[in-house]
Amino acid sequence: MKIDYDGQVWDFDLLGMEMPLCEAVEKYVGKGLGEWGSQLAAGSVKSLTALWWVMRKQAGQDPGPVGQPGEGFRPVRLLLAFLAAAQADAEAEAEAEAAAQAEAEAEPDPTPPPASSPASAATPTTPAAAPATLSLPG
Repeated sequence: MKIDYDGQVWDFDLLGMEMPLCEAVEKYVGKGLGEWGSQLAAGSVKSLTALWWVMRKQAGQDPGPVGQPGEGFRPVRLLLAFLAAAQADAEAEAEAEAAAQAEAEAEPDPTPPPASSPASAATPTTPAAAPATLSLPG
C-alpha cells in the first residue's frame, strides 16, 4: 500500500511485516494485529503511532521506540492518508477483478461441439414409404 503522508509516499506492507515488528505493534497497541487494523480505521492514536513507526521501519529508518513518534507527527493527517490509500487499493483490486471477469467471459469456449458420426448422415432414419394403393395380381 502506498501512503502519501508528510510530503512523501511511504510503502506499507502489512503482509510483509516480520515477527519483531508484529510483536512490537501488539505490545504497544495492546491488541492483536486484526484488532490493530480495526483500530487504524477507527483512528486510534496508538494504532496510528504504531503505523507510523512500522512505515519508517519498512523504509529502512531507525524510528526509535514505537511509542515515540517524534516531533511533528500528525495522527489525523496519517489517518486520512491511510484511509485514502486503503480506498485506492480496494478500487484497484475491484478493477482488476472486473477486468479478469470480463476477460473470462470474452474468451470463447475451448471445448469443441460434439461431432456427428459420418455413418449416421448416410443412414436413413425413416423407412421407405409403402405404396399408397395395393394392386391385385392379374
